[in-house]
Amino acid sequence: MMNGLLQPFGAGRHRGVLPPERQELPPRADPVVERCQGRPEPIRWFVLLAILFGLVCRLSQYAANTSIWHDEAYVALNVLQKKFTGLLGPLDWNEASPPGFLVVEKLVAAFLGRSEYALRLVPLVAGLAGIICFAGVARRVCGAGVASFFAVLMMAASAKLIVQSNEVKHFTMDLLLAVLLGWLAIRIWHLRGPGGALLAWGALGAVGPWLSFASLFVFAGTSVVLAPRAFRDWRWRERSAYLAANLAVLVALVLLLGPIRAQLTGTLIGFWAKSFPDTRSLAGLLYWLVRSHIGVFNYLWQPVGGVLLPLAVLGGVCCWRTDRRPELLCLWLPVLMALAASFLHRWPFGGNQQMVFAAPAALLLAAEGIDSLRRRLTRWHALAGWIVLVCLLLPGVAMAAYRIGAPRLRHEVRPVIEFVQRHLQPADQLLVFIPAEFEFYTGRDFRNTSVEPDPSARVWVIVGGSRSKGLPLPAQAVLDRLVPRRPELQAIEEYGAAAYLFGPERGPPPGLAHPEPPYGPTCPREAPDESLDRSLLPDHRIQHLARPA
Repeated sequence: MMNGLLQPFGAGRHRGVLPPERQELPPRADPVVERCQGRPEPIRWFVLLAILFGLVCRLSQYAANTSIWHDEAYVALNVLQKKFTGLLGPLDWNEASPPGFLVVEKLVAAFLGRSEYALRLVPLVAGLAGIICFAGVARRVCGAGVASFFAVLMMAASAKLIVQSNEVKHFTMDLLLAVLLGWLAIRIWHLRGPGGALLAWGALGAVGPWLSFASLFVFAGTSVVLAPRAFRDWRWRERSAYLAANLAVLVALVLLLGPIRAQLTGTLIGFWAKSFPDTRSLAGLLYWLVRSHIGVFNYLWQPVGGVLLPLAVLGGVCCWRTDRRPELLCLWLPVLMALAASFLHRWPFGGNQQMVFAAPAALLLAAEGIDSLRRRLTRWHALAGWIVLVCLLLPGVAMAAYRIGAPRLRHEVRPVIEFVQRHLQPADQLLVFIPAEFEFYTGRDFRNTSVEPDPSARVWVIVGGSRSKGLPLPAQAVLDRLVPRRPELQAIEEYGAAAYLFGPERGPPPGLAHPEPPYGPTCPREAPDESLDRSLLPDHRIQHLARPA
């Protein structure tokens, strides 16, 4: 008790006071920052509701247990078929994935089985943890104002981030490690003596590349931001911890060079080609820079993500003017590192899943810009700012809420294969155009089989897509040939997948003097192999489609 007043619990205790080296530097007083703080208690509840909404969106998608599609099947087949040492070398299907992530997936599959639920568990946990940790970063960067709520809400409702949390891919690891490394770096900057935080940052940076290649950009960017402070303000102990952290990440990178080189195939580089800058002309380069940055925001926030780019620029200006330059640099410098790697043709920059690690930076700066625009418009008219806010955020949030009851689908291959299994006869022939998904569900390899369909056998054509919504060219060419010659006996069309059963050949149609070329009338007779990939046309008869244990 002091001056006759009761003191709060623990007040006055010496052990409750942090030592000077663990205390944060006092923030500089700034009227703009003070105005941005808002009313903390109501905003905190809104942030909690946004977090809960994001968790429900991700868990409902996970509970839907949708079929594995080909991007997931590439990873799953490598995990299930290769030994642990094989995951450090080149991967099948031209896949690129961090070896540590593959090892964790293999361990989970060993304990929980090879079901879709088991294989998607690690990405789900990383996605759930990512949104929770992001709320802490948003509060530190945006304060207690409504901008932090906007950022968390966009992270929670982002359609692509919800989907990535439920796919057998490592991209939610990218997101989680970007959030944690950025959070630690910002905290380190504001601590007087950040010894413990530096050790955690260095340890996470050394482990991160094994789980997420993109974490190298985040660590490198935050390390550059911390370097001036390390050599100007810190004591020798903190400076040594900073150097040790960078050395540990360098060692991890050296050890990873072998797996990275093994996975970086010419096919993969060719697939990424459209995400590399056009350096042939200045106009083409400027166009690519604008298009790729808009693509990042379009990927992260649909359907109006492109509008967020100028708002993110506005948010960056607000951070710079309100003495949050370290936060701004810790957020955006890793993205610039990825941009530099794109100029070297080593990273696809733009609106694709490889840029998921940029979500914290993009959404935080966009939220700052949205809040700044809202306040400026509100001065002009009381409702103008809120109308713009609703137009920017409501469509994405409404779509996420709708998808809680109607989860997103990719290629519903599983019911198609089950249908084929029920109606398959021993002499039937299979032409499979989705070999990865088919191998995952049946254990049968159809990658390198190719032959003319047997005229006397029933033929199954199993494809991605459907005739009503369009088929890949090779599958369409085969169907064009089979339809006039054979009766169609069975068919099933699901979302993104279909199977068609044709009976034995009836003979050439009237007026056709010569048999058609092996791959349909659309294929030139003199060079049929140049218009159609024969590797997609397997010749394989199976007795059953039982899934291996």
